[in-house]
Amino acid sequence: MIIIKLQGGLGNQMFQYAFGLSRSKELDCPLYFDLSFFERGNPNLTSRNYELNVFPVSINIASDKLINRFFHPTLIRRLINKSGINRNTVYRENTLRFNKEVFEIKPPAYFEGFWQNEQYFANWTNLIREAFIFRYPLNIESQRIAATLKENTVSIHVRRGDYISSKATNELHGVCTANYYNQAINMMRDKLPDPHFYFFSDEPDWVKKHLLPTVDNCTLVCRNKDAESWQDMALMSKCKHHVIANSSFSWWGAWLNPDKEKIVIAPQNWFNKKTDYFDDGDIVPKSWIQIPND
Repeated sequence: MIIIKLQGGLGNQMFQYAFGLSRSKELDCPLYFDLSFFERGNPNLTSRNYELNVFPVSINIASDKLINRFFHPTLIRRLINKSGINRNTVYRENTLRFNKEVFEIKPPAYFEGFWQNEQYFANWTNLIREAFIFRYPLNIESQRIAATLKENTVSIHVRRGDYISSKATNELHGVCTANYYNQAINMMRDKLPDPHFYFFSDEPDWVKKHLLPTVDNCTLVCRNKDAESWQDMALMSKCKHHVIANSSFSWWGAWLNPDKEKIVIAPQNWFNKKTDYFDDGDIVPKSWIQIPND
């Protein structure tokens, strides 16, 4: 048995689910998820809701009793742990770089981290793609947009929101500048004949002011908010090529596109803050193009 702590927004929850599903398959053991973050929150993270219900995934929720087995063990459990036989392990991710030592952890185990790296589930990509097929139909407006997503369509995700409004989040992540997006757009123009750009953003007014005036042949998608925000990810994944932000939401929008010929442009720096933990060297897949985002 393994337990995965879920935390963060939809993109982060997808990484954690993909990590947990792949580990449970490799270890051939039951998989549970700790949802306590959505009840208690974390002062260092933006408040979020459980969002994996947009996919047809069925999860086993870890009870308090099961979680306490790891953090508040009974005397008998402590003795079992000391014996080393069927020992409980709590493993906390200590770097965002791919760390293969995680594969050495045996169940029963509790995992806490973000696991933002496709190498953690590289052997199970088909299973992950099947799990992340959106379960609900697109709304009328999204259906209309989806029908236009033909050749040489490029999704552009502009993430701002709490990356701007929250001082702590801004200091950690920073934000991709207009210069980054303009450079990426020009690269796509050089690589593709007559590309059509689809902008997705939580701050459409900024996109209208700073990006749309210099871009011909473009569409601004801005109606999918709150409970329907997943539809932006679904539409991104239907585009042929992608320009992503330093955001797990648009990372998945690009990754869910199965086309091996896709062009993905990503920011060079995922984080402003550089520490042993916030080491972003492995987040962007090697086949994607990285350019400066300042």
